[in-house]
Amino acid sequence: MVVVIQYLRGLAALLVVYTHLDTQILRLLVDDGLPYASIGNWGVDIFFVISGFIMYVAAIEIDSRPGEFLLRRAIRIVPLYWALTALIVAIAVVAPSLLSSTRLDASHVLASLLFLPWPNPAFDGHWPVLIPGWTLNYEMYFYAAVALGLLAPRRYRVFLTSAIVLGVLVTVQGAQAAGPVAFYGNDIVIEFLLGLIAGYLFTRARPLGVPIGLALIGLSVCSVIAMADLAPVPRSVASGIPALMLVLGSLQLETLARRSPFRPALFLGDISYSLYLTHVIALPMVTAIFIRLDARYGLDTAAAYPLVAALWALLVAALVYLAIEKPLTRRLRVAAGERPAPVRAPTLYPGRS
Repeated sequence: MVVVIQYLRGLAALLVVYTHLDTQILRLLVDDGLPYASIGNWGVDIFFVISGFIMYVAAIEIDSRPGEFLLRRAIRIVPLYWALTALIVAIAVVAPSLLSSTRLDASHVLASLLFLPWPNPAFDGHWPVLIPGWTLNYEMYFYAAVALGLLAPRRYRVFLTSAIVLGVLVTVQGAQAAGPVAFYGNDIVIEFLLGLIAGYLFTRARPLGVPIGLALIGLSVCSVIAMADLAPVPRSVASGIPALMLVLGSLQLETLARRSPFRPALFLGDISYSLYLTHVIALPMVTAIFIRLDARYGLDTAAAYPLVAALWALLVAALVYLAIEKPLTRRLRVAAGERPAPVRAPTLYPGRS
């Protein structure tokens, strides 16, 4: 485990929650939302760069076999996502009034379970049944590209993986494809490749030092805020490059982080996947309660809402992680006969312990 990457996973999940929390606040008919709410979208870009980083250090660098790699990723991603998707479908069938924005369509549900982009029957866009799953559609696509890249000798794996992703991107954009195919023509896929670069530098390059690391972190935050207000800039540049700088800068602090890990932040990283998937269910629950309190008793609950909703989302995620995600993942790994992946030295920057 790379400690700072675990910290960043937690941060990325919190950023996404922050943006969606602002959306829920507007449902309470509050004039002012959260400050800099749009910056929460950066959490997705951080996740994508982290994903590319993990694919490099946990697959490309250690001679992972394509089948074993795909099995590990499926065990990590699929069970919880399928379980929550099934929950939403069940609620939509039994009590559709609770999910006013969800409309069931067999093709859409199947595509969601298969991680394929498909038009959402309720509103515009290729959104799956569980909305955050749109990023998992990209994740699965990238896993497939990495698996193909693993067929090549180690020195060519990054080039082959990158060629596949960029080749599809250029082809789809050049053909001006529409419909679900256009999903893969989004330049956000470049952020996975930026993560591969971060992984390569982490395992092969000499460290830049803590001061430069802190400078990169500060520059990443300033740049993502600054570019948010500029004329349309490709997302891979406006958000992806700052995410890469954040990851690279944080990696310079890995030795310090390993000496005295901050347990709450590590746990937040542990539950980040559960938090990312469940917060879109947890937040509306609190919103509905606050709307009823306001309507029935005339209580002004807007000031308390952000804290209560955020804490509830964290609590739900922790419970889901401890009760479902962690034990289910462990059992599936045992059933699949998975053994800990071998780690080929160096696992940290050369010269670091």
